[in-house]
Amino acid sequence: MIKHLKVLFAITVVLTLVLTACAPAAPQAPAPVTEETAKKLKVAVAFPGEVADQSWNQFGYEGLQKAEKDCNVEIAYTEGVTQDKQLETFRNYASEGFDVIIGHGGEYADAINTTAKEFPNLFFGLTNGKVEGPNTASMIIGYSQMSYLAGALACTMTKSDHIGFVGGESIPVVDEGAKAYEQGAQTCGKEVKVDIVYTGNWADVTKARESGLALIADGADVLYHILDTADAGLIAAAEDKGVYAIGLYRDSSALGPKAVIGSALGFPGTLIYQLACGKVPGGQNTWLDVHTPDGVNIHMTDLVPADAQAKVKAIYEDMLADKVLIKNYGQP
Repeated sequence: MIKHLKVLFAITVVLTLVLTACAPAAPQAPAPVTEETAKKLKVAVAFPGEVADQSWNQFGYEGLQKAEKDCNVEIAYTEGVTQDKQLETFRNYASEGFDVIIGHGGEYADAINTTAKEFPNLFFGLTNGKVEGPNTASMIIGYSQMSYLAGALACTMTKSDHIGFVGGESIPVVDEGAKAYEQGAQTCGKEVKVDIVYTGNWADVTKARESGLALIADGADVLYHILDTADAGLIAAAEDKGVYAIGLYRDSSALGPKAVIGSALGFPGTLIYQLACGKVPGGQNTWLDVHTPDGVNIHMTDLVPADAQAKVKAIYEDMLADKVLIKNYGQP
């Protein structure tokens, strides 16, 4: 009996080995998708100035760097893309296989809209201007709301009831910002004169300083601007002459500790980040304003008395609650 059991056991083992050898191999789990194996979107940005300007271009570039880190994109950029080079720059990026191409500034609107039609399978983004077509998107910073808050701050701090505004160029977003600055300057119960000047250059520090000195000579004692790196010249003029200045985008007090009473906050980097990461729906123009994260706010320094700060903060809160409605350029 034992002998028969041994034989049966041996036969069973042999059959098991044969069947196992003939069975198909078990399927293996697919290799995990890693950053190395996933296809990175290629994103290119054209900047009108230098990405180390400590203003519009640098803040936009910082947004592009953040997108590279957070959103698994491969980036490229070109500095100093003037109007005569816009179409060539965008077409080159399109031909080189970039998936997302962005122009950092409203001056690129025509070139972006043109190139987007030529390359319908690519995606084009624009900051501070309007776009057309399903493969385009734009984000516009809330200059009107920023400038209205700056005007309110200037109104509380002017002693001469005379303030000034300096813009780089007369383009829609800046023109609307200048108008909103005038509106904000009438919020503190007195009539305030507002002088508006354009230098014709976003980065020329000397021109901005000269414009500031001219405004001061005419009686303006608070200066606000929509400039890029030229803001250093304007704020220096205020610092030298003992009047006040209001910065833009970030706290600008380092440029003039005795002059800067505050800064109208907006975040150009958010524009680039959102577009580069594909967070803006195609075919739409969108706005960064008081209601959006990293949108619009006002910063004030210790040069502003507490009661004046409270008045400006109250206006900001009213804007948040839609009790004060200030529409930005092109906003419905």
